[in-house]
Amino acid sequence: MEIIIGSDEIILWLRKNKKAIGQSNDVIGKRIRNIIEKELEIGSLEKHNKQSHWTNETGNKNISNVKLPKTSAQYLIRIKDIESLYKALDKEFKEKKK
Repeated sequence: MEIIIGSDEIILWLRKNKKAIGQSNDVIGKRIRNIIEKELEIGSLEKHNKQSHWTNETGNKNISNVKLPKTSAQYLIRIKDIESLYKALDKEFKEKKK
């Protein structure tokens, strides 16, 4: 079984868990794609620049290059590979200490 997961969802998870703080969405997106397609070889790009669901509100202060993205790449990934993806993301994006 496969699911489509967007890099916007992954970036939201990273931000909520204080990872990749201060890094631009473009840089994070490239690193996510590298992990999914090259390092783990667990998924493929389905769509590029899909509008994120949370961009419906005009002037949303949570949308910016270092907060949440307006658009994102979407990947087709096997459900059994989700755990390895998040473990790799956790390793790649260490929590920023205060």
